[in-house]
Amino acid sequence: MNNKGFTLIELLGVIVVLGVITAIAVPGIGLISKNIQNNMLDKKITLIESAATLLGEDIKSSIIGSNLKYEEYPCKSFIVSNLVPDYIDKDNDNNCLTNDTSGVGCIVDPSDSNKYLDKLEVIIYYKNNKINAKVDKDNNLTCS
Repeated sequence: MNNKGFTLIELLGVIVVLGVITAIAVPGIGLISKNIQNNMLDKKITLIESAATLLGEDIKSSIIGSNLKYEEYPCKSFIVSNLVPDYIDKDNDNNCLTNDTSGVGCIVDPSDSNKYLDKLEVIIYYKNNKINAKVDKDNNLTCS
């Protein structure tokens, strides 16, 4: 008798090997995806800080003359949505957290598409003859 097929044992062996490979690969792919989302968030925060620095350059005299302080430096604080559309483009999302009808805002958090960055506070301050900006991701920066 001439058998030209695979035995049941050989097929089960292949299925087990594929299962082991899948069990090893899937968690690694999930970790890579999370790292990419975190990197995208960091880049978006950097972009917002750059846009806030541009705003700060435009209103430099009011920052320097401010009575408010960040650490010991004169500062002003803004909400991220105030940077849209003049200093930063909004994300392509119609579900803004802002209440105005102009569609301003919509800066989506890459790590969670149900969260938005447009309600975060940005501190713009004048330090060493230079305008700087920080995004207050954790609500622990103060300009007061």
